[in-house]
Amino acid sequence: MGGLPTGTVNGFAVHPSDPAVMYVAMRAGVYRTADAGRTWSAPAGGPTDVAAVAVDPKRPAIVYAATAAGRIHVSSDGGATWHAR
Repeated sequence: MGGLPTGTVNGFAVHPSDPAVMYVAMRAGVYRTADAGRTWSAPAGGPTDVAAVAVDPKRPAIVYAATAAGRIHVSSDGGATWHAR
């Protein structure tokens, strides 16, 4: 699993129509794979200390991340960029 740091996975979400696209919530941030877990990446500037992640089932380009501090972050481009709500 290239690019995924060691540590606890706090949450996991799968794209509703493309199961090769998955997201994991970790202390280091939200990591994304588009190749069923062979490689993972996290965008620079994304949220950290992430407790949960979810994909909008009707609009899968929208991804939500909740931090341990209770902040909600939203990505409207499949996890490439994030903004706090």
